[in-house]
Parts: sequence; C-alpha cells; structure tokens
Amino acid sequence: MKIRPTIQFSGIQGVFWGSFASLFAFSSVYLLAKGFTNSQVGYVMAAGSGLSAVLQPMLGGFVDRSPKLILHKTILVLSLVMMVLSGLLLGASNVFWAVALIYGLLVTFLQMITPLTYALGMFFMSRGVPINFGICRGIGSVTYAVVAAVLGVLVERMNEDMVVVSVIVLYVLFIVVITTFHFPGISEEKRATEVQSKEQGGIAAFIRENRGFCMVLFGNIFVFISHNILNNYLFQIVSYHGFGSKEMGFASSLAAMCELPTLFCLSFFLKKFSEVTLFRVAAIFIFLKNLVLCFATTLPVIYFAMSMQLLGYGLFAGISVIYVNEMVDVTNRTRGQALMTMTVTIGTVFGSLLGGNFIDRLGVPWTLWISAGMALFGMVVVCGFAGKNRRNKEL
Repeated sequence: MKIRPTIQFSGIQGVFWGSFASLFAFSSVYLLAKGFTNSQVGYVMAAGSGLSAVLQPMLGGFVDRSPKLILHKTILVLSLVMMVLSGLLLGASNVFWAVALIYGLLVTFLQMITPLTYALGMFFMSRGVPINFGICRGIGSVTYAVVAAVLGVLVERMNEDMVVVSVIVLYVLFIVVITTFHFPGISEEKRATEVQSKEQGGIAAFIRENRGFCMVLFGNIFVFISHNILNNYLFQIVSYHGFGSKEMGFASSLAAMCELPTLFCLSFFLKKFSEVTLFRVAAIFIFLKNLVLCFATTLPVIYFAMSMQLLGYGLFAGISVIYVNEMVDVTNRTRGQALMTMTVTIGTVFGSLLGGNFIDRLGVPWTLWISAGMALFGMVVVCGFAGKNRRNKEL
C-alpha cells in the first residue's frame, strides 16, 4: 500500500510525457511530411504554446475556485479533447490549414494538462498520501525516451500518421490511469475556508499577495528562453564546431539520461537542502551549461556542458513543482503550478522564435553569448527573489 500511490502516479507521469514525446519530438517529422516549411513548423508550435500560456493560469484559477476537487474531471475532459482532435487530424491530414490549426490546438491542450497532473499529485501528497514525486517524474523522462525511440521506428516503417495514432493510444491509457487515481478516506470536498478565501480576487490579487513568487516567474522566463535556444538549435551549435547529427544525438541523449539520477534522488536532496536552495541551484546550472557551451570548441567540452543537465533542468523538473506547493498559498496551488508551467511555455515560444533569427543574422557564437546573457539575468532574478514569498499556511 505504501508504494501503490507512487506506482500509480508514475503511470500518470509516464503516459503523459510519452504523449509529449509524440507531439513535440516528432512535430517537425510530422509537419514537414505534410508540406510545411521549417519556419511554418516553428510558427505552428509557437502559436500553440502561446495560446497555452494565456489559458494555463485561467484554467488553474477556475480549478482552484471549485468547492470540490475537479482536477480528475478537468484532466479527463482535456484528454477527450486531445483524442477528438487527433481523430480529426487523421481525417484531414491532407488539408494544409486544417493540419496547422488542429496540430496547434493539440500543442495547446497538451501543455494545459501539464500543470494539472502536477497539481493532482500535490493535492494527495499534501493530505498524507505517500508519493515519491522525484521517482514519478523520472519515470516520465524514461517513458519520453522510450516512446521517442519506438515511434521513430514506427514512422520509418509505416508513415508520419503513426505520430497521431500514438497520441490516441496514449490518451486511452492516460484516461485509464487518471480514473483509477483515487484513495479511500480522502474527501474530494475542499475545506470551507479554502473556498471562502477564493472570494478575495483573481490574478491581480494573486500577484499582490505573491510578489516574490511572481518575480521568480519573471526571471524563470529568461532562464527558459536560454534553455530552449540550446535545446532547439543544438544541431546548429555542434555543426558550427564541425560535428554532425550523430554527435548531436548523443549529446541530447546524454542530457536526458543525466536528468534521471537527480529526479530519482530528489527526496534525498530535500532532506539535506530546502526547496528554495535547490530551485536556485537549478537556475544556476542552466546558466552554467550555456556559459560552458560559449567556450566549447571540442566534443568532450560539449558533452560536459550537456551533462550539467544533472543539476540544471533535471533538478528543475522535480523541484519546481514542490517549490510551488511550498511557496504558494494552499488556495492557489493549481494556479501557481499553471503559472510556473506558463513561464516554461513562454520560454519555449521565444526560444524557438529568437534562436533561429539570432543564428541566421548573428551566427552561433553571438547567439550563445546572448542566450547566456538572458540566462544570467534570469538566474540573478530567481536567486534574488526565491524564498521571499510568504510561506503558505494550511487553512
């Protein structure tokens, strides 16, 4: 019984991040096969992510205002929308505008689900359900890698429509694991004081009461613009130094594998350090990874930079969820998770749009230095304001 909640939540994280691999890792593969140019692929992904950034905090506020726990139902509704959109995409796969619209919406709804899955786990953890979040999130990273590898073979042997088929299959599984994620004796009725406190206002009131947290969010946007420039344009970076797709693929795999030890050991780290300290460390190492790449001229140095994912994004992926849960009032946790996810989403949008333009106009070296400057600015803001929000108190 003690390990069952972790196994169940690992299933949720695993299936969800598997669907993320399908839609994001294979976005170029699918859309290029449908006649899109590289620029048009970027526009579709940026538009979907941008719309998600707007809707995420709105949805989070709506969920928080409910007198009952509606996270299960909200996730299930969004999952059904994902399946319907995927079915429509299969039927309209030869209509250019329809593919662009539907794929963009799939990206939007996928990213809207992200903070809700985190909030669902945090809800039960705060009520004593023994869930090892680090292990669960680590399983998500493992599944991402496995789905990407298997789907790559299926697309090569069949066609690009396997990307959409995989999304449908994964969301059937996702609905199953979400509907079974309940625990006897834990009421879905929210405490009366939680509901009453929601009368204090919307996003404006949240910002007034959480100024320190909101400054951390602001800094995090710049950290993730840098992070996404490096991820999205890694091939151009290694090519500039005379290497190819083989070396780029190994560098990406190395970074992904380095996330796992940190996520699996997250509970141990939390016994030694506060969530504020670990959140600062994550921002620092994302900057250091960029800085090392600025000076990298040999393959071993590039690999060393990518290994810094161990305490960079690998640490952020786990500690950011716990940081929100500790720093934001219990009545605003879903909104807080949505806002944290929104900063990563905004970083994805601007990292995708700015990185390509910088490389085309200024070249790889200047792009890396500008990216490092953004990461440095974001790191300073995050480190300066992390921990200055009032500690939440259970009402």
